[in-house]
Amino acid sequence: MTALALAAVVFVLLWAVLVVVAHVFNPEQSPLSMGMSGLARGRAPWIMKGSFVARGLSALCLVAVLPAALGGGALTLAGLVLFWVWGVGSAILALADTDMPGGPPTRAGAAHALIALVAYVAGAAGAVVLSLAVRGEDATAGVARWALPIALAAAVALVVQFVAFGSAAREARSAAAAAAGDRAVDPAASPSGDPSGVPAIAPAVTPAAASAAGVPPQLSGGEDAGGDKRAPLSAASASRGLAGYAGLLQRVFVGLLMLWTLLVALGV
Repeated sequence: MTALALAAVVFVLLWAVLVVVAHVFNPEQSPLSMGMSGLARGRAPWIMKGSFVARGLSALCLVAVLPAALGGGALTLAGLVLFWVWGVGSAILALADTDMPGGPPTRAGAAHALIALVAYVAGAAGAVVLSLAVRGEDATAGVARWALPIALAAAVALVVQFVAFGSAAREARSAAAAAAGDRAVDPAASPSGDPSGVPAIAPAVTPAAASAAGVPPQLSGGEDAGGDKRAPLSAASASRGLAGYAGLLQRVFVGLLMLWTLLVALGV
């Protein structure tokens, strides 16, 4: 094993440790419904941000290792470029904080969501393409026996994750619209006591509802974990199909890509 391959393995293991520690420091953030980047907005945010950097470095080390094993074919080059985008995008996420529900949308939050979207798609595509490239080389054909199934499973998890976050966003928009409607027609619901029913303070709109079209909302956020109290979990979100498990699906996707990185680094 080369030094860069060993470094890729070490960074994968470091990523796993940092993610676990970040969850320990933020027990109020549900791993089932909340995106991983919300951990970078909770207690000890540097831990989760460090995991972003470790994740990116693991991919970049693998990208540096693979040309010697796979050569310079077009398939290999395409896979390396895609996985390089995954690595760079993962590391850059540490520089832009995600938006949290209940707070106003920010440019940093929009940038975080867009970077995550591009990185996730590139990572899944890169793993599949590189698995096919590995399969085409006699010296690494054995690696493809498990690399390709893992890469395909990650691609499926990515799609299901997007469906789950999209469902959660629709529920957030419906809940916000319903709350606004209730306030508009119920005088008792008006904070100012105005019989017109117009609230003195507009209800908060989640960043998921305000996300730009085409960008999966809360790719990296979840329930607000900025305070000490346990964040409320929407009963509707928990009971409707995949929406209540968007965070878990995201973790499955990222975990599969990291497992793929670990095994390929060990195999080549």
